[in-house]
Amino acid sequence: MKATYDSLIPQIDAALPGLGNLHCLLGFDGTVDVICKPVKERDGVGDQYKAFPTIRDFGQRVIDADGKSALIEIVAEQEKIGGNGPIMANALAQSGLPVDYIGTMGKPDIHPAYSEFVNRLQVHSIANPAVTHALEFSNGKVMLTNTGCYDNVSAETLERDLGADNMVRLVGQSKLCCLLNWTCLPELNSILQWYLDSILPASDTNPERIFFFDLADPSMHSDERIRVVLDFISKFSDHGRAVLGMNFNETCQVCRVLGIDTPDSEPESLCRALEAIRSQLGIDCAMGHPVDFAACATADGSWSVPGPHTATPKITTGAGDHLNAGFSLGLLLGCSPEDALKLGVLYSGYYVRTAQPPHLRDIPEFIQTLNTTNT
Repeated sequence: MKATYDSLIPQIDAALPGLGNLHCLLGFDGTVDVICKPVKERDGVGDQYKAFPTIRDFGQRVIDADGKSALIEIVAEQEKIGGNGPIMANALAQSGLPVDYIGTMGKPDIHPAYSEFVNRLQVHSIANPAVTHALEFSNGKVMLTNTGCYDNVSAETLERDLGADNMVRLVGQSKLCCLLNWTCLPELNSILQWYLDSILPASDTNPERIFFFDLADPSMHSDERIRVVLDFISKFSDHGRAVLGMNFNETCQVCRVLGIDTPDSEPESLCRALEAIRSQLGIDCAMGHPVDFAACATADGSWSVPGPHTATPKITTGAGDHLNAGFSLGLLLGCSPEDALKLGVLYSGYYVRTAQPPHLRDIPEFIQTLNTTNT
């Protein structure tokens, strides 16, 4: 089915003058991503090599080494900011929104990879960044990460380094609060509890404030631990609009924990699963995104939107975070859930083609380009 995104163009034109009023607060991770290609066969120096085309090809090489050993070269193509929070925050800031970011970008000095990032938004760094080697393939990525620095990210650290009054101020001025990467932040539950017990009751009441959650891949955690964080997310509905964003794998894991039938990777099945997740958690919206489309469910129904696929992406690491940024921005702008999904897939599609986040004003031209390409 051919996607049509034209309904967004007049909404974007109307929204551009007011972007400065849509303050956002995000946290709490921060990574230096080293984007890599694993070498299958080397023919000479430099770029004279063939990379493993798929995860399965790479995985088979690893399996074949069982009981033996293997040396696999990786070629570092790029070093960039990483982590769910920084990538999403960067995309929102690039779009023209005022953004505060709390996370691990270097302490006492900001890591060089974040030199441009800190000039684009207000940063509050509480620890050194993690390091991730992202092995990219045509059909996905494998991310190998060292997250020991995240042990320092806790409610106690935030209260000591930022102060409760400052946190109340930051939350109170924000239309969008994103609490991200629960999987890698072992003390994030303490921060969620701190928000619920102390920060939100003291902040300015705003029933339209959006609380956006992305667990990141929680497969390393037990069902009991996942259930605990889902209960926390449910409680944020008492303070605003709680939204849970998931890729397809994460959607399946949440379904398992909640006792919901595991969906197929097709729109109707995924929409049913998202409706059940939203209903059980009592949240405003559940959103899920396989590789080629995105879907969401609210109390009013469910929708799915195909993405602008490209067979030759420049980058895939961070695509989901850009989808989250576009979708959240659509909700901030008052778009319908379907149009918010469209903005999400367009942000992701723009990013994987250019390796750069768009400004919101870039999206109408991108839509016109897609219309020309698809005719």
